[in-house]
Amino acid sequence: MRAFLLTIISTLTVALVLGLGYNRVWFVDKPLYYWGSFIKESRSPAGPGQIRKARYGMAYTVCMQVKEAMAKQPVSNPVLLFEPNGYYRDSLHMDLHLPEPAVFYYYTGLRGVWMHSPGVEKANYFVRCNNKAEVKLEPIGSSGQLQIILARYQKFLSIL
Repeated sequence: MRAFLLTIISTLTVALVLGLGYNRVWFVDKPLYYWGSFIKESRSPAGPGQIRKARYGMAYTVCMQVKEAMAKQPVSNPVLLFEPNGYYRDSLHMDLHLPEPAVFYYYTGLRGVWMHSPGVEKANYFVRCNNKAEVKLEPIGSSGQLQIILARYQKFLSIL
């Protein structure tokens, strides 16, 4: 009986704390919102790919376009060089942020590098996106071509 009363009292205390003031706002914005989104996704007829596109946005969609384009290329170990995200923001005035190379690898299984990353000399394809977020893959044939690309984008930052 004592354990039952303590359970009731503790449950009411937690409910009271979560129901008042700032804690109520936090509870509605964080756990309840997450739970509602989870229920909506689990009842949705969309497949896993469509759910990921909706959840992760444009960056995931661009990564999948790169993966599809690389599937058409006969390269055994591709290393992709990304345009800096600062280039999209400053020159193209786009709100596009390609993910960092580790996240790109998680999405696609392909290795990528930024302009200022160690190992950039191993890059053999250059990923370009235009204003319509269309992906183009350009092969990098020589180290001279790579140096020209690096010099062109040197002033832009690889921001997250």
